[in-house]
Amino acid sequence: MAKAKLQQSNAGNEPLPVGSTHFPSVNGSLPEAFPPGISIRSGRGVQLEFTYDGRRCTETLKGPPTVKLVRQAIVKRQAVLLDIQYNRFSYEAAFPDSRRVQNATRSAEAASADKRQITMRDLFDDFLRTYRVENPAAANTLHTHTEVIRSRLAPVFSDTLPSKVTQDTLISFRENLRKEGLSDKRISNVLTPLRGALALALERGLIQDNPFLRMRPTTRRRHVKIELDKEGLPSFDEELPSSLDPKYENAAKQADPLDGKERARVLDAMTGQVRNFFLFAFWSGLRTGELIALRWCDVDWKNNRICVRLSWSKASFTNTKGKRSRWVELTEPARQALLAQKVITGRLERWVFHNPRTQDRWQNSERVRQHWIAALKTAGVKYRKPYQTRHTYASAMVSAGEVPEWVADQMGHLDTRMVAEVYAKWVRRPDMTPGASAARAYAEEWAKAAQWADRVDTLPAEFEESTTNAVDDEDDDEEL
Repeated sequence: MAKAKLQQSNAGNEPLPVGSTHFPSVNGSLPEAFPPGISIRSGRGVQLEFTYDGRRCTETLKGPPTVKLVRQAIVKRQAVLLDIQYNRFSYEAAFPDSRRVQNATRSAEAASADKRQITMRDLFDDFLRTYRVENPAAANTLHTHTEVIRSRLAPVFSDTLPSKVTQDTLISFRENLRKEGLSDKRISNVLTPLRGALALALERGLIQDNPFLRMRPTTRRRHVKIELDKEGLPSFDEELPSSLDPKYENAAKQADPLDGKERARVLDAMTGQVRNFFLFAFWSGLRTGELIALRWCDVDWKNNRICVRLSWSKASFTNTKGKRSRWVELTEPARQALLAQKVITGRLERWVFHNPRTQDRWQNSERVRQHWIAALKTAGVKYRKPYQTRHTYASAMVSAGEVPEWVADQMGHLDTRMVAEVYAKWVRRPDMTPGASAARAYAEEWAKAAQWADRVDTLPAEFEESTTNAVDDEDDDEEL
């Protein structure tokens, strides 16, 4: 009996052969098989196999593969399976010396080091790259974001780690912009790329939360300050406001349309395609970029209208403002201007309006403005931006008694609020058939439209156009 126990003890301490699948036989009994997931692959330990997170995992209990070590491996594997079943398994705790744990630790440290190296400059670049891919038709907005980052954000945030951009940082930055006198709308435009860059940082795990999410909106409640004198009384000669809605106050102040006499004098100071361009601008209400991008395929002669669906700005073709196309019904002067242009450029079936110097599409709004300035000077009319032709059209339609909804639709506005607020100082007449009131109100001027429409492409010899490169930026600061 003692001899049998000694043999059993010695069997438990002797290493089992590599590839063994059974325990040694004891007292002639059948050998016991290893349970699944236990194997001896080398003379340096016993291997455990289990599934974790949908992946096959193998770990080794190091040491001579004795019966005792095999028994320990079986117990270890059962404990691991139980912990996995109850979602309490920790790889680091169960196998602290595992190569898998060490590799994961090194990867985490490397990733953490990479995160520390990523600055806001990198995120700004990624934001612009992503925006360019996701918004291929928004060239103007991309240009605005690029300029905002270059002039406003980069000098302040470029070398800053995203984790260091806190809510207090953003609030302080916004307040500094307000102290500079920037409007809430402009401040929101400045913060948009910054918000997008921090959103990318959150998505990539560089920060735990986006500080913008806890901030109040940029637009503040507006309080009109009551100015009082030393006696506590208000002024008795305060000017009437341009608009009762602060949102449209700036646009109302900018509106300075030309009256009928001024329009006639300016057009008389022009010739050829330049006259056609501005005759059409006065009586169509298109923006400068929309005029430059107007094509003959946009003209619907049958229904006496044009489709405004393209604009040219900042050296690229874009959608019209508001990202929506619109039909514009042709007034008689606008129609006459198109008929005159058809004689000159219609055969080419491309652009409606050409620069008479190049005999091709206008390069930018600056080239248009040079002709406009020359005509104003010759006509003795005070200077306004060429964009005032749009204000001129709107004010003319409103004062003629046209339906506000129709005017707003012609201008490309979503509703009548802009028309009502900006052009409120022009008297309106009762509703009439769209276009009829204007035709009667301006019958005498419109009768001369065919005379003003110039079918001969001429230009004063003394006028020399500048060849300096310019950028279409005239419409950017306009509210309309």
